[in-house]
Amino acid sequence: MSTAEDIELSGWADQDGVTKSALLHDMIGRERKRRILQGRYGTEIDMIAGYTETSLLGGKIWRGDNLAGTDAGYTRVKEFIERYSHDDWTLSIYNALDESTAEINCSVEDIPEIVSFVYNLEHAYPMTFIGESPSSKSYVIGMTLTRGRIQTPGVYRAENGKLHSVLPSNLA
Repeated sequence: MSTAEDIELSGWADQDGVTKSALLHDMIGRERKRRILQGRYGTEIDMIAGYTETSLLGGKIWRGDNLAGTDAGYTRVKEFIERYSHDDWTLSIYNALDESTAEINCSVEDIPEIVSFVYNLEHAYPMTFIGESPSSKSYVIGMTLTRGRIQTPGVYRAENGKLHSVLPSNLA
């Protein structure tokens, strides 16, 4: 370590009110976590955003330990849709608990609000991925649905701020 780096490290430790040893221990812990996640997902993780971005089956996917943040996923889902915009796509909620999906026919603009609603309604935790599915032309959100209020597999349509179950006879 150079003298300049030692001085910088000492300044950081003083600023944080810890020893240089404690600061180095913390830095090594963060680097260890970054390397574990890099090994798990095969890509560089954005430590600030808290997710990794990869491609899967022709679409982008963000993965993380919990992407819901403090607003039940609204901001992160909106950010993803703005970055990978598709006007005519719908929403798929993947239930990690039983590995099934609820398809929700809605406008793209309504997707962040619907995801947030479902996350809160279901007391879902964690939200582990947000992705694109070019084959089904939908944004897919992965979370663990714990209450069973949203049926998976299932088909819904969003209308006037409400989700309505679509029976097989009403699919047309």
